[in-house]
Amino acid sequence: MDSWLAAEGIDVVHLGIYDNSGTLREKRLPARAAAEAIECGWSFIDAIQYWDPSDTTFVDSGATSEAAAVDLDSGRRYPFEPSAAAFVADFTGASAALSPRRQLIKLVERAATLGLHARVGWEFECIVLDQDARSLSTSEQLVPTEPANRCWSALTPAVEAEMLTALSATLAAGDVPLHHTCSELGPGCLELAFRAGPIVRAADDAACAKLYTKAFFARRGQTATFMAQLADGFPGLGGHPSLSLWDDDGRPALSETDGELAKLGRSAIAGIVRLMPELLVMAASTVNAYRRYAPGNWAPRSATWGPGNYTCGVRHVVGRPEDARLELRIPGADTSTHLCSAMLLGAVVWGIEQAWDPPDPILPPANGRDVVDREIGALPRTLLEGAERFADSETARELFGPVFVDHFAASRVAEDEACRRFVSAQERTRYLHQV
Repeated sequence: MDSWLAAEGIDVVHLGIYDNSGTLREKRLPARAAAEAIECGWSFIDAIQYWDPSDTTFVDSGATSEAAAVDLDSGRRYPFEPSAAAFVADFTGASAALSPRRQLIKLVERAATLGLHARVGWEFECIVLDQDARSLSTSEQLVPTEPANRCWSALTPAVEAEMLTALSATLAAGDVPLHHTCSELGPGCLELAFRAGPIVRAADDAACAKLYTKAFFARRGQTATFMAQLADGFPGLGGHPSLSLWDDDGRPALSETDGELAKLGRSAIAGIVRLMPELLVMAASTVNAYRRYAPGNWAPRSATWGPGNYTCGVRHVVGRPEDARLELRIPGADTSTHLCSAMLLGAVVWGIEQAWDPPDPILPPANGRDVVDREIGALPRTLLEGAERFADSETARELFGPVFVDHFAASRVAEDEACRRFVSAQERTRYLHQV
């Protein structure tokens, strides 16, 4: 391995593990140490599976180094320094059962027993602020780039041509397969869409895309955020995976030759919409994610589906069989790509295994945003509700295992409890003098 890294001109390897909530925790290794980690095994502290966004653990217990294995298929170029590469590792001990990425790999293997292979393309919205981390820490005012930006504006790409060219080059240098960029709704808002690939690699690509985009703008003295709802006056930000299914012979499996949904495709949709109320927390795993579902936001907030209907939780993209896909429009841009992909593929596999039929579609121009099917019910409206429904789900326990379900649900309850202690400026304005 040492000679292979040298032959590839790699002097440095960034090696990391995704934690419980989807953040990459990494170490920078010289090539020789990286080769040893790849050949002989690596280790990392198991506490990261109990880590939260404030770098504290939600369970106060002992921690130890746990064995991990490097996934060679995860390798990519590292865009911020020459002669560098990046790889992902996964725990191989007890913490493997807690890993979102390992859950996704397990479901890929389960889908393969059905003769099915999933490909996913991701699309994210982000807001770019003309402030660095230091200025944001001392100011309550948010200053977006391009404050007059409009959705799908032709002006913004012209004004920001150099920036978009440099961002695209950075993503390409990190082996992130960018499909397109455009302006989106609201000040400072960009859309980044990525080419479809095998579902695990696509989740890795999308996670790196968010990381590299944030790093790109931070190096320019700016801030890119993927918060689902940044503040008043800013739009909600979506993070949408589009899934297609293929059989062992490489033929599309969702649709018939005439473009109509196959029985398998109908069962896949049924799995998503029927399980969404109890699995939603895997796609919407922050307190902030649920603010995007507030009335007045364009985000779908229902377990519905429809051909071409952007207001539904699942949009069936109709066309040639090889173009057919299911876009999950519920997640915000803050979604963990591995968690969300595991939720999506798990629901699809379950629906196919059970041979379920979906409810009636919501056909355009009907609005499916607030439609609640009587048999399926409403989606959770808070992180706490989502965590509780996930913990009570027998299907979740069968798909992901009781160890993962109990652990992840507990982490989300802890996150909800931590955020309940925060008091925002808007809350003070609303109640300071009135109560």
